[in-house]
Amino acid sequence: MSPELSQKHLEKCWEACWHRARRPVEGVLIPEERAAEIAERVMRNIALDFEDLPPEAEFTARVIEEASETTRGLVAGERRKRSDPQLHHDPDDHRYKQNLDLDRLQRADPERGFQDSEWNRLPEVLRPLALATLSRKGIKGADAEDVFSDTLVELVREREGSRSAPILDPTVFEELIPLHARIVQFRAIDWFRRRSALKNKPNTGESFDALAGDPDRPLQFEDGTAGTISFDKIYSECLEALSEVEWQLIYSLYVAQTATVQDLIQDDRLCAKLGIKAKASASTRRRAIAEMIEEALKKIRGNLVF
Repeated sequence: MSPELSQKHLEKCWEACWHRARRPVEGVLIPEERAAEIAERVMRNIALDFEDLPPEAEFTARVIEEASETTRGLVAGERRKRSDPQLHHDPDDHRYKQNLDLDRLQRADPERGFQDSEWNRLPEVLRPLALATLSRKGIKGADAEDVFSDTLVELVREREGSRSAPILDPTVFEELIPLHARIVQFRAIDWFRRRSALKNKPNTGESFDALAGDPDRPLQFEDGTAGTISFDKIYSECLEALSEVEWQLIYSLYVAQTATVQDLIQDDRLCAKLGIKAKASASTRRRAIAEMIEEALKKIRGNLVF
């Protein structure tokens, strides 16, 4: 465990928590005061979970993840109570016309499966987004429609490991959009593999089932249009790959941005923790820290699931 978190870091952490509480997923937006209430409650509750506060990276990842989960649960509950799927939907989100009722989409009959009439409306929401993605990959016309149909089937097909269908993963409807986008990407890969007659050769890549059903490497349904992946997701994916000190370097430099490389090489205490001799020159320290940072980034790149 690290020493008690600094006031400066706690302020940055609260701000990150507030932003995630306000926008837990693209398309969801709650009032600022509600986000503040959630951020304060989340940070207080997580702080109480530890006798000694954990390293900054771990603490930040925890509060951001918890804030997102709390807000999504709150929004889902209020939509359900008011029977209003549009409640707390970002008015500036124009990717599709309107939300559908997620509860109805997730409702399954023991015999017939997912048969609610709300499914009849789902293709009109997902098709334009999916066809645009497939068109950019060179899959058009009837081929694109076939791939799109496969993705709808994929939404309700049980994974071998969890015996749970992907459609059951989202807490709010907005999460279904990036989830489906990722399925489209993998089905496009499958289409190209079939087209290239590679299906009878040893498979050199991950299958959709392997990525979606493996509990040790869960598929992260991030919205590819957003262009970024959040720190809490990176931390969750790569937690075991990096040491505590490597996380400290990555967090200080790239997340909290509370230090530069120059700051790090002048920190005798940190250099000692990194195993750099006290009498090492500034250039030696810089080279050693740069190598550690590059190694940590390499581990992150190797462990992230895209």
